[in-house]
Amino acid sequence: MRGFLRSAGLIVLMCAVAGVAAASEYFPQSVASGDPTPDSVVLWTRAVTPDGGIPTRVDLAVAADEAMTNVVVSRSIDVDAEYDGVVKVKVDGLLPYQTYYYQFSFGGNASPIGRTRTAPNPGSDQPVRFAVVYCQDYIGRYYNTYYKMLLDHDEDIDFVVHLGDYIYETTGDPQFQDPDSDRAIDFDDLEGAIQLGSEENPNYAAASLDNYRQLFRTYHTDEMLQQVHERWPMLVIWDDHEYSNDSWGATSTYTNGRMDEYDVERKQNSERAFFEFVPIDAGLNADGLLDIGADDLYPNSMIYRDLIYGSNLHLVLTDLRNFRPDHLIAEDAFPGVV
Repeated sequence: MRGFLRSAGLIVLMCAVAGVAAASEYFPQSVASGDPTPDSVVLWTRAVTPDGGIPTRVDLAVAADEAMTNVVVSRSIDVDAEYDGVVKVKVDGLLPYQTYYYQFSFGGNASPIGRTRTAPNPGSDQPVRFAVVYCQDYIGRYYNTYYKMLLDHDEDIDFVVHLGDYIYETTGDPQFQDPDSDRAIDFDDLEGAIQLGSEENPNYAAASLDNYRQLFRTYHTDEMLQQVHERWPMLVIWDDHEYSNDSWGATSTYTNGRMDEYDVERKQNSERAFFEFVPIDAGLNADGLLDIGADDLYPNSMIYRDLIYGSNLHLVLTDLRNFRPDHLIAEDAFPGVV
């Protein structure tokens, strides 16, 4: 029986992928939600036209049922081309520990329907269940763990915590990446990237805003990641690879201290793309709409936050990269004596 159910689950997943094929032309990165509180949640999508343009406005509906008949929030949102077609909005006035469904649309074209959930009230004895994930390198790799979550734990999980390395800034680092024909990224803005490796065998790291956006756009096209975002709200922090491997503050470490790799512009590019493409409660204005300014970016950026989930959990999300110093033992200390 369990084998039959697993096969049935596979069919459901395959049908879900087929069902959103048309939506992918207009919402190629699907939908996502994040940072739920007892009365709010951040909703996300990216809207484009088939010719590569960006619509001027999208409509958002939030409903209490999956059929989207009991609509509790209806809102029109201007789309700013400055943000690469990304729409991120904080919806409030919701009820605690409730499941909601949401959908974006424009010009008669609708996104997949996403499912999200608010947090329980701080004094509630409601148990909550989290999945914890991290390190999702796209290059030459596949998200089989997400498949397991989707198949076996669809109703077991309330929220997902992502501990960082949502993207990897390199696209072919031979130390750990092995691109194949299906899982490779070639930067459109190659001149804006950092060349690593040798002249004969170069590989590249993101540096420009276009580079980082391309990484997020591509990662968000993975079908398993899309379905995870469609099913559960996610709470995300960054680690190093959202900016640069083994970084501290705005300093990279590719040359192991042989060169000054402090680069505020690159760091700000990485953070702006992160705030655009991740459903985090940051980079939003008083109306809950995407509005990223200089005060939101390094050295002013703040992703550390805490959230209360009933009386059983006080969740503290940290930032272990922006405020840390260099290693106690510098990268160029070998060979040496400690």
